[in-house]
Amino acid sequence: MQFLMEPSRRLTTPKEFIMMLLPVSGILFAMGSFMLLPNVYPEEYVPETYFGFLIGCMIVYLVLLVIACFWPYLRKKLVYFSGIILVAFIALVILDILTLKSGILQLPFIPSPDKTLSCLTLYPDKVIPSFFASMQLLLTGILIGAVTGFLTGVIMGWSRVCNYWLSPVLKLIGPVPSAAWLPIAVVIMPTNHAAGLFLIALSVWFPLTLMLSSAIRSTNVKLVEAARVMGASETYILFHVALPNALPAIFDGLFMGLSGSFGALVVAEMLGVKEGLGWYLNWAKSWSDYGRVFSTTAIFIIIFFVLIELLFWVRKKVLKWQNGLVRW
Repeated sequence: MQFLMEPSRRLTTPKEFIMMLLPVSGILFAMGSFMLLPNVYPEEYVPETYFGFLIGCMIVYLVLLVIACFWPYLRKKLVYFSGIILVAFIALVILDILTLKSGILQLPFIPSPDKTLSCLTLYPDKVIPSFFASMQLLLTGILIGAVTGFLTGVIMGWSRVCNYWLSPVLKLIGPVPSAAWLPIAVVIMPTNHAAGLFLIALSVWFPLTLMLSSAIRSTNVKLVEAARVMGASETYILFHVALPNALPAIFDGLFMGLSGSFGALVVAEMLGVKEGLGWYLNWAKSWSDYGRVFSTTAIFIIIFFVLIELLFWVRKKVLKWQNGLVRW
């Protein structure tokens, strides 16, 4: 609260304001080049979406800019990412010039920004159902993998007998890529959907189990012995000593599991399903419709970015004592 009440921290400095205006200049540059330069390739092509997208970006950013002038947290983020946002819009300008404005990069392999954005708005009957199908498959698989990975990690970390028998299984099965399990998953699972869940869950289960079991076994022996001397039960020691000590490892395992689950999702949606972003991506590629390929890839990037940032946010809230010590 004291941080927010200090006028020097609560109000925007001129340097911060100039930094936050950099993305505005990038958006204006993109809008100006799009309006002033003539369209060359393809002939008689009428842009539909790109300029509206730039206007929407400008409106959203200006709203954030006004809020950031009075909110230090948002201001810090905008100042930090201002250079990245500026470069992103400059990259869009370069791509627009190389495709629509000059024809140096031609269809079907390199679509213009307008063509890519139009594919998101022209085919909502395929994009929207595919998005929800992928999210349902991905989140369900992650949940199954996280629950089983947590239970297996606790069992292996706390019980030497279980670790003796399960450790070889973990080391043999876990490192195998999801794509290698594809033929086996199709055979052993009753449906293609179940096979997809298996692949995604496996990609989360392995790193979480490995990191959690290792962290529990690495718990400071002096803390465990002190708890036992004070009369604590084994269950109490597990939940109040070992697991709190393993919390950072749990988030590390989830981070690695999420990264693996993204690739497993695309592999899982090659199993003869008729919906999902992975299926839609491969379908578009088979028809050489690279506008849809690029737009679908952009959706994947946004989904994965949001999930990773959400995990980092939860980690920051749970592990407050590590703030300033460990930077992600």
